[in-house]
Amino acid sequence: MTINTRAIKNRHNCLIFTYILALSLIPMVLRNILPYDMIENLYWGKELQPGYSKHPPLFAWISFFFYKLSFSRPESLYVLTQLNLSLGLFFIFKTSELIFENKRKSYAAVLIFLASAAAVFGNEKFNASTILMSLFPSMFYFFLRLIKFNRKKDAIALGVASALAFLGKYFALLYLGCMGLFLIANRECRHILKTPQPYLAVATFLLCIGWHLSWLWDNDFVAVKYALGKSIDAQRDFFAPFNFLLMQSIFFSTSLWAFRHSYASKMNFFPKMNGNFSTEEKFIIFISIAPGAILFFASLVTGMRIGSFWGTNMLMMLGTYLLTINPREPNYDKLFVFARRISCFFAVALFVKLAIARYFLCHYDPTNALDTTKIAALVDHDWRRCFGNQKMTILKTDKATAELHIRLQDSPSSYNIEHNDLFHIYDKYPMDANLAVVFLCARNDGQTEHFKKFYGKSILFDSMTHLIDDYAVYYAFLNVKNNRKTTRK
Repeated sequence: MTINTRAIKNRHNCLIFTYILALSLIPMVLRNILPYDMIENLYWGKELQPGYSKHPPLFAWISFFFYKLSFSRPESLYVLTQLNLSLGLFFIFKTSELIFENKRKSYAAVLIFLASAAAVFGNEKFNASTILMSLFPSMFYFFLRLIKFNRKKDAIALGVASALAFLGKYFALLYLGCMGLFLIANRECRHILKTPQPYLAVATFLLCIGWHLSWLWDNDFVAVKYALGKSIDAQRDFFAPFNFLLMQSIFFSTSLWAFRHSYASKMNFFPKMNGNFSTEEKFIIFISIAPGAILFFASLVTGMRIGSFWGTNMLMMLGTYLLTINPREPNYDKLFVFARRISCFFAVALFVKLAIARYFLCHYDPTNALDTTKIAALVDHDWRRCFGNQKMTILKTDKATAELHIRLQDSPSSYNIEHNDLFHIYDKYPMDANLAVVFLCARNDGQTEHFKKFYGKSILFDSMTHLIDDYAVYYAFLNVKNNRKTTRK
């Protein structure tokens, strides 16, 4: 490694460390409550099930284990979010290095993605979509190693990486299908199909996900039905594919701007038909274009819904793609300066966005005024007065107060394993236990009166604490052993 390359590496690593630190600290300081997706991660993860009602289990498990390793601090998940991104950046670098065999271009590929809005505003929380920011690049890396070296250890690694992506989100099946299609369609790759390695990768993949497939079968494919309901079975939306393109443009326009700023020649957005590309470069071009194109046209034809944030992980290899179809090396110094400045701009924008939400919009959205630590202390205090050392095992909440399940001393369960569903405030599931119910309400909205009529004599204790303006948090302790006729509202 030359001194120049070592200097680039040090400067590059310093930027990424500062980036991760800043984007971890900003939400820690300004968010008084976790995003609901991350709250879901924890009440799923603590049950350690082979699957859940909405998604496969990997991101929930990782969230819960990281939370426990971080001394049960919920804010640690902001660090996990950025560590996941940094792992994705590592595999972007390794994949680019495998193709270009040029460290400067590999660092440039990382900087191009880092200059995108997707890296900040598409990565504010750790969930089923953002976990793919690390799993997709790792999957591409081992697939390219299989193409290039055709070794058994690379086939096994590819099978494991693909299984992890599938267990992160079923959306990974789109990419797995595209990878299989590339192997079949690419002339240089067809000889690999005559060797045991691709089939070893498939066998490893199936072996790694077999237990989850068994859970899906036993639970009537509940998570798959949820995924289909969110996309294919949703109400037809003619504008969905165009909204998807718009969001992709918003998320990655600054990456294109960064590359253009550092590139001396005319920039190409699409590869030339007669371009002399290696097999590895052809794969990067294919995997950067094909999944998005398939999703766009599928939505255009069928009207299927595409989530606005689905695209944040779809162009992780944008930098590698641009460097492939524009072979001249960009000015790394200009690219670095641009990426640093745009990252600072996005960090400030995130700071302002969260500050406005917390300090100025709390009267319009009272969840921004919730202090779950103080509310949990009140609930814990009253629970001990009522039940002594008896453990609170079940907590029913609305969406606004769901974070209490990790703030309360007993860390009660909010997920009904038997029915693969949350414990709802008004549900039909009888439980032979004392439990707590907490929800956000407004004065004179009738919620508390309805709640008291619904549960009647099962309410052993209730109280209300003022929040802001006319809003308050109501909580009650129930004994539902003799109240088995309840039904969901």
